[in-house]
Amino acid sequence: MKRYQIIIMPSAREGLLVIGEYIALDNPTRAITFVDEMTTSLNKTLSIFPYSGKIVEELDLIDEIRIWSYDHYNSYYRVLDDKQIVEILFVFNASRDVSSLITSL
Repeated sequence: MKRYQIIIMPSAREGLLVIGEYIALDNPTRAITFVDEMTTSLNKTLSIFPYSGKIVEELDLIDEIRIWSYDHYNSYYRVLDDKQIVEILFVFNASRDVSSLITSL
């Protein structure tokens, strides 16, 4: 079975940091464990099943971007099949308007 390398891009790392900071307002210990659980789940799932996320069609981008959800957060990623790489591009709270967030970056 092919395994894909997971690369968390700087913009996604920033999103994870924001999530951790938000959770830490109420529970600093849980903030650390939650972000660890989320990244572990991302790695386990997408390294084996990179096409498991649905295609995000509303973004109108050149690349095929997929979405993978964990709890109340969405990770946006693309698969570089020829290199066996999954790039995690962004991580946002699921209630956020992702179109405006991504176009403003």
